[in-house]
Amino acid sequence: MSITNEEQTPQKESVRLRIKEKLRAGTESRFGKAANAFCRSVWYPVAVCAVCCFAHSLDLAIVGAMLIAVLLAAALVFCDNSFVLIPPVVTAYFLFSAATVPLVSYLRSPVRIVGLCFAAVVAIAAFAFHIVYYGHWKRLFKRAYCTISMAILTVLLAMGGIGSPTVSWWGVGKAVAIGASMFFPYSVLVNCGKYEGETTMRYFAVTFIAAGAVIAASFLRQMAANGFDMRLQSVKTYLSSGFIGPNTGSAILVLAVPMTFYLIYKLRYGGWLLFLVAAELVVLLAARSRATLAVALPGTLIVSIWLCFQKKTGRLGYRIGCGIFWAVCLAVCLIFRKPLWQQVLIMFKDNTTGSGRTLIWEIGFDAWKKYPVFGAGCWFLRSLGYKYFSFHCTPLTYLFCAGIVGLGAYVYHRYKTVRMTFSAKLTAERVFTALTVLAVIVNALLDTGMTYPMNLLYYSVLLALLECDVLYTKKRGAPPPTESSATETTEKVL
Repeated sequence: MSITNEEQTPQKESVRLRIKEKLRAGTESRFGKAANAFCRSVWYPVAVCAVCCFAHSLDLAIVGAMLIAVLLAAALVFCDNSFVLIPPVVTAYFLFSAATVPLVSYLRSPVRIVGLCFAAVVAIAAFAFHIVYYGHWKRLFKRAYCTISMAILTVLLAMGGIGSPTVSWWGVGKAVAIGASMFFPYSVLVNCGKYEGETTMRYFAVTFIAAGAVIAASFLRQMAANGFDMRLQSVKTYLSSGFIGPNTGSAILVLAVPMTFYLIYKLRYGGWLLFLVAAELVVLLAARSRATLAVALPGTLIVSIWLCFQKKTGRLGYRIGCGIFWAVCLAVCLIFRKPLWQQVLIMFKDNTTGSGRTLIWEIGFDAWKKYPVFGAGCWFLRSLGYKYFSFHCTPLTYLFCAGIVGLGAYVYHRYKTVRMTFSAKLTAERVFTALTVLAVIVNALLDTGMTYPMNLLYYSVLLALLECDVLYTKKRGAPPPTESSATETTEKVL
């Protein structure tokens, strides 16, 4: 006896409802609620970064990847806020040490391949469950404020080099990777994250600070292994550990400085965190990334003094702590002025061309003059034998690689981000997030931060935080909508 389609439909609905009930029972169980609370707390990014530090220090990248996958799966299954996706995403690079890179040789062991596949399958399955079960798939790729400018930037960078002999499909692939690194975290956070103002900002501030601590631990390990040899070229060589180099690692670590200042501003007795700022600056000095130091040192001076007048709670204690902080810094500079000056000379000795930056700028300018509209393409420098494609300056990279149209797209994107930042009443969360974005942008004027996928993940997260805070501020400032205008008001806010 055959079952008709009409009889099958209620059966399918019944099965679907039973599955939903079981899933709801699991997510709302005591364990599920505890996991949700943990993953929403600042201890979750701390735990993720602790695993990264463990894996990096002991050269156990695959073990670390499996542990991170389990933590991520628990977060995505039991928590409906997609913000929990970010700590593992922005720290996954830190799992790999010098002994585990290049991956081609490290993954020759079948056991390691199986472990990496397990981690990937668990993470992908958990993400698929998250976006389907919590309904995020409906708005995952919904257009946000910066979506169009990012799309234009990516398309024109991919088109770079049209008409020139150095155009390459590899360059197109690089442009797509850059666009994906900007777009996907940004889109997921804006459309699927639940922004809660100060609570969310503290969550990400701790994430950035913990990520910086992992980088600092990696640098310290490499320095100890090399007898703390502080000659410039030596440092630049032995600090290249896994996917973290002295410049790329410093470009991420410097983002922890304004985030630390945010906690200093918000906490009543946050002045003691100036010691953490000092530790971050010491690591940056040891890494010898001059582009980063050009951002961190004056930025720390300006923001620390600015907080003396802007901090609302515990202002007197902060002023005393800030005075002690700068007095100690001045005393150290005076007492150790000779060795410090020697280190400054080492950093700039025989290096007035910015480690070859002026040379590649001249090469890029000559190529751009031949192809001013679409540039020489993303693969231009690689075709000349350089190991990188970026010109170590974001505007020049877009100009030389994608021509006038590429630079115009970057300027337009910059305009959109500035306009978005000031489109609602400023909050402390948005001010310090904007300062962190500014650190990315200024550092990238002399480095690869805005054209390197790992650093772009952080930039994407910061842009999403800016936009989320704008939406949150507008929504809180809007009058309660009437029943007839509820839909219209929501559309205007979003």
